[in-house]
Amino acid sequence: MAASGSPSRGRRPQLPEEVAVHIREQIITGQVQEGEYLRLDQLAEDLGISVTPVREALIALSAEGFVELEPRQGFAVAPPSRQDLDDIFELRALLAGGLAGRCAGRITGERARELRALQHELSRVHELGDGTTATELLNRFHRELGEASGARKLAWFFELASRYAPREQSLAAAGWPQACVRDHGAVLRALEDGDPTAAEETMREHLRTLGRLLIEHLDSRNAWPERRDD
Repeated sequence: MAASGSPSRGRRPQLPEEVAVHIREQIITGQVQEGEYLRLDQLAEDLGISVTPVREALIALSAEGFVELEPRQGFAVAPPSRQDLDDIFELRALLAGGLAGRCAGRITGERARELRALQHELSRVHELGDGTTATELLNRFHRELGEASGARKLAWFFELASRYAPREQSLAAAGWPQACVRDHGAVLRALEDGDPTAAEETMREHLRTLGRLLIEHLDSRNAWPERRDD
């Protein structure tokens, strides 16, 4: 599938660097997915340019690890390596911890009750085995926390980093819903106590735990790409 439908259609970047920025943004924001092939002719048509700068941009992105050139197939969006995921979850832990710490200093009773209600609903759907709804509630929990923190840019960066997480099937298999049912309670208690230090530290450890669970799950499935060097 080509990376089409971009709002950049009609724009005429003339340099490979500009094309690389466009494609990199599509990858980072999830407009194109892991394993998806990026067709040179389609990208060139979307951007209103020749194929040459697109090819040069993809070669540059290959060196950065965003795409991989597969013989006789073309350029595909590269899957994250084990080290990539470890780094991503460390970043997510720092961002989520910062948001929780900010939130503890300003959360209202009403917002705390909303988060507590979300946690109860998460526990309920987890017991029912509804992985899709559980994943939606996990995402909503963090969005609500980000809004309550008042740190809009920090919340935006957390959301951006979250787009690197695998799809819900992998998250459920890795045990994320169970971990969130268990760990969110401690985070909520720190928030309700108005303890920024405890909220930050508890949330950071929670996100690091999620990262470890996912990596252990992928280890057990030998799911890493052959290119890994970690």
